[in-house]
Amino acid sequence: MRGILGTSVLAAGLVAGSAAAWGADRDPTFKVLLERGPCFGSCPVYSVQVDAEGHVVWHGRRSTAGISVACQGERRWRVGADAVAKLEAQVDGSGFFQFADAYRGRVTDLPTYTVTVTRRGRTKTVVDYAGGTVGMPAEMTTLELAIDDQAGAIRCIDPPH
Repeated sequence: MRGILGTSVLAAGLVAGSAAAWGADRDPTFKVLLERGPCFGSCPVYSVQVDAEGHVVWHGRRSTAGISVACQGERRWRVGADAVAKLEAQVDGSGFFQFADAYRGRVTDLPTYTVTVTRRGRTKTVVDYAGGTVGMPAEMTTLELAIDDQAGAIRCIDPPH
């Protein structure tokens, strides 16, 4: 999982320049939710949500294989306005609202990722189940990674060593 989140730092950095203009274009309805479901193996199972005020709500649980994320149950924290601005810019730059509602590959035992975004009062959910194998835009994966990164999810994903 560390490799996935490390990649997200690069992806989120691509929109860092857009964050400076955030104050003038602030969206009080903004909210983004990422849900990562179980797989046959050791996939972390959790959801993380970030709202326009930078409130983060985390829900972690044990996977079907008995693997746990570091933070079980609900946790809450805050991220800065810059992190929210980067997520808003990532959503806008990705074309998220033009994506199909679901991208489902014909494979088994993989986790399902679900992203729900509310932006300017409009809400859309996109389901990714091996979406890259059926034409899902790469921007969807980049958005999933950016949500983890900007929310600071790494603190609750990896068990302490």
